[in-house]
Amino acid sequence: MLLGFSLAITQPARHRPSLPRPIAAFGDSLTAGTGASGPAHVYPALAATLFPMPRMIANRGIGGQTSTQIAVRQGGLPLKLAILGEAPRNLFPRTRDWQTTFETDTVNGLTHELVGTGIADDGLPYGDVRIHGVATASFTDIARQPYGALAANYEVTSGTSWTITGDIQKIAGSLTGVIGFNLPLIQSNELGAYLDEIASPSLPLDGARHRVSATGIASHPFIRSTFVLNVATGAAIDITLRIFPGQLEAGETTTALQLTPPDSFIPAYHPEQSQTFEFADDSDGWSARVQDGHMTPVHLHDGMLIVENDDGGVLRGCEYAMTAIPNGKIIHLAFDLQFLSGTGQVHVGGLQAPGGSWATTATDGNPTWVLDHGGHHELVLKSGNDEFANLTCSAITFVTSGSPLTFSLDNIVIQWGDDSPQVPVTYRSVDILTVSGAHSGNAEGSLSGIAGMIATDAVGQWTFTRHATGDAVPVPYASEFALDDALSLRRAIHWIWAGRNNAEDKATVLADIAAMAAYAAGGRYLIGSVLPAATDTPAALQSITALNTELAASHAGRYVDLLSVLHAAGDGTTEDSADIATGLVPRSLRADAVHLNDRGYAIVAAAWAEATLARGW
Repeated sequence: MLLGFSLAITQPARHRPSLPRPIAAFGDSLTAGTGASGPAHVYPALAATLFPMPRMIANRGIGGQTSTQIAVRQGGLPLKLAILGEAPRNLFPRTRDWQTTFETDTVNGLTHELVGTGIADDGLPYGDVRIHGVATASFTDIARQPYGALAANYEVTSGTSWTITGDIQKIAGSLTGVIGFNLPLIQSNELGAYLDEIASPSLPLDGARHRVSATGIASHPFIRSTFVLNVATGAAIDITLRIFPGQLEAGETTTALQLTPPDSFIPAYHPEQSQTFEFADDSDGWSARVQDGHMTPVHLHDGMLIVENDDGGVLRGCEYAMTAIPNGKIIHLAFDLQFLSGTGQVHVGGLQAPGGSWATTATDGNPTWVLDHGGHHELVLKSGNDEFANLTCSAITFVTSGSPLTFSLDNIVIQWGDDSPQVPVTYRSVDILTVSGAHSGNAEGSLSGIAGMIATDAVGQWTFTRHATGDAVPVPYASEFALDDALSLRRAIHWIWAGRNNAEDKATVLADIAAMAAYAAGGRYLIGSVLPAATDTPAALQSITALNTELAASHAGRYVDLLSVLHAAGDGTTEDSADIATGLVPRSLRADAVHLNDRGYAIVAAAWAEATLARGW
């Protein structure tokens, strides 16, 4: 038996010219091009034309993002998620990860600082909180820090029993001025005002770890809990407490601690009906919407459905008539959307009939989802809308209102049934879905091996939507979401221009950029210097100078000193000379305090291209 051999006649190898390696530009608003007169003048677009053979340069700049957010999008740092599971028994919110949101604050004269975190031998996370200062009252409410949402009320039924449990350990400091430590179960009114306590177990502060538990019977409609350090008013306090997750649960029996958010499952998804529209040859039944006597122009082009609001009118778009979807069924819409010209938003929803009124409800209570950015989208709606008295949905529509706007649609999938492909995200390690401080955007990838999309609404609530049908899949808490974009661009040359938005946190910026450099395949990366802003304080300018010095030392040969290049391009005026003398970008190259103008971006583009060619990439 002959295995693994080829009997073909060997032919001389033919020379095939290799295509130039693509480039991915990762950064914030400077990479996105804020200040440029148009898309053609942002630096990645300009740089693409400066090579012997034009390069494909993916612009991955998003305004307002820190080096940590950029590093997650690039792939150097992981994005970890938890998704909604069954209703947890434990009503203490965020017990797994409260340390990640801790902010130093002062309550009744005593400052609360998180000075350490860890995992105990029994697997429980803890935070070491130092409380110090001069007390201006007889207590300090520690829960305002460790469990920020803990002060929120839980509505209960009068006469029901509730059990509170908590662990504490004194690890440093003095008991001088300290009277005791309690875990009260508080009754409150609807506004959260304190009424009384139905349980208040004390925790010893002798240096050992202690757990206490107590049960109370509610007589008012709201309860909440907290940790309270009781002190002598006017006393100087300095004590460090190790705080473990607490538990508040219904009933009179203390049970094993259930951490929140819990481990969970991506739910099973098996729709009853499914239709796909690819627009290869015709409009597949999608038609122009007629509104107020106006027919929206709709046509095919390059395998896409083109929809044009040509008069800026209201509810201009396209529709698809279908068999009525029963009330309460879950409708899943997946599609590719691109904004081609004009400005505005696209509303996506269902109607009781073509040209009719709304007959769907989104999870935010509105009849439609409103989209302001292109890309692939996965939306979930419920059939029926009480506000318009429509029980069933018999058409799907994409409409825009109020301004001329042309958009394209492709690869539309309509599915419906009792199952939903979407589940809320209850924890994310880093919020990457922001643009200039606003919650926006989505990203494709996989969670526990299931391909899907994460997306945010306007208030920052994330969802994960699976792309394909299938059975339920377990998702342990803080599972990694593998971003498709980071994987697909890994072998590209990485231009990294990050740290402007958190430049004063030098250690974090250096660590983030080091992680990004390590992720770039074959060490093919360049690091751009952080630019100062004309509005920076002297301390911030000093921090940026120190940061750039360390970046240059750590990434010698791959550091692109953009600030020096911009200084060299000043126009020689008194104003530019003054800026250069104080370490700023010359104002002749800026559109504002920090962003560049067209000329500034052209200079930066040339510097990136020159540095890339100098390394033979």
